Amino acid sequence: MKKIIDLFNDYLLEADMSHYELNGKITLYHYARSEEEEIVLDTTRFGESSFSKRERETSRIPRVFFYVDLAQRERYISSGRSLYKIEVNASDVYNLKEDPSGYVEMVRHPMYGLRKQIEWDDLLNKIKENYLGVYYSVPNMDIVAWFENINVPKVSEEERSVLEKSGAA
Repeated sequence: MKKIIDLFNDYLLEADMSHYELNGKITLYHYARSEEEEIVLDTTRFGESSFSKRERETSRIPRVFFYVDLAQRERYISSGRSLYKIEVNASDVYNLKEDPSGYVEMVRHPMYGLRKQIEWDDLLNKIKENYLGVYYSVPNMDIVAWFENINVPKVSEEERSVLEKSGAA
């Protein structure tokens, strides 16, 4: 019974991409060890953090990661780091949870499905042809992976406090 409840809670935590859209935009959040007023998130550094190392095991396609809901942030990631945010066009982000273009079926191996660093690389490369980012969920968290370098401005401490208390979804 506990497993069923946990799975249901996971489902409730993971929202559809439209939940994060406002006027055709999605706000993306990133924590970094920097005090700069604006930083460049560089895809060539993909695989350096513990999270991106795990993600690199799935696909080698370089990308940077963003939270879309600060209520889902990992405390160990946010602690001691500055918060950065940027609004992007929702039309630049592919909704992999819904997969409206059927990319998963296009690249899926008939017997083995989506293998790490094989079909997953093909899938992300296919998405990159038409989008700058991809929206999907990992356990208990909705994220956007961005395929290009992107400049992101720092959030003031006052705004950060409000955003983190509200969950900013």
